Amino acid sequence: MNTLAPTALRDLLNRTGVVLSKRLGQNFLVDGNVLASMASLFPSDENVVFVEVGAGALALTGILAERGKRVIAYEIDERLRKVHDALLADDPLRTRIELRYEDALEADWCTLGHEGETLVLMGNLPYLRSSETVLKLIRTDCIGQACLLFQREFATRLAAHSGNGDYSSLSVVAQTFFDIKRLLELSPDVFFPRPEVNSTLLGFLRRPSGLGDTEVAPFMRFVQQSFLHRRKKLADFFRRLGVPLTGEFAETSQLRPEVLTPSEFIDLFRAVSRVTRV
Repeated sequence: MNTLAPTALRDLLNRTGVVLSKRLGQNFLVDGNVLASMASLFPSDENVVFVEVGAGALALTGILAERGKRVIAYEIDERLRKVHDALLADDPLRTRIELRYEDALEADWCTLGHEGETLVLMGNLPYLRSSETVLKLIRTDCIGQACLLFQREFATRLAAHSGNGDYSSLSVVAQTFFDIKRLLELSPDVFFPRPEVNSTLLGFLRRPSGLGDTEVAPFMRFVQQSFLHRRKKLADFFRRLGVPLTGEFAETSQLRPEVLTPSEFIDLFRAVSRVTRV
């Protein structure tokens, strides 16, 4: 499948009567060189099934179809069906592509793979739904790997390490379950329409969290609540929970949440769980 240049994509949208929506975050990749660079970073295996969030103009979809067994691409905007039909009309890869016109974040991704297949999440995300997508990925333990495009500022926060001003509750939670790596930086010029922000491609590789199944949800709440007043010391958070500021908690109570690593947060969560309900 050939990547459409901006002019060709604009013409196709005009012919099919589709006006792109800012609300849906419809900024499509149109730079062939960037797409080739991205492709070299994606997994490639005959047993890989790619789950794509936001099919858009199928630029990523076509690359994924070349590199894996098949692609299940979600597109929430059913108006793009006409665009997809035109793009796939004579494409030999169309038999590897399944398009689903529904909200990917409402779908059960674990039902998509068959025995012996490996699910990999991909997507040029609507940036307003970045947090939702990451949280769903965390909870979907049948997916061990992902490559996702984010607004650069969001990606920086997600990949930030403890002690960094960009470090947040989402950083802690995401890095508890995944090794996160910055793969590629993209300028607005490689998209159509041109967005007003820069973008970053992040790679996710799931790793053991050390948390039991029943601990995951309360741990995520614990971390989120600890960052509600991120500039205050943890003593304030401990008081809200009824945790004593003495003994094993005395030293930690004088720290701010942003200095704790994900593993230290797990240790703190378990220590607090022993003295109060979290």
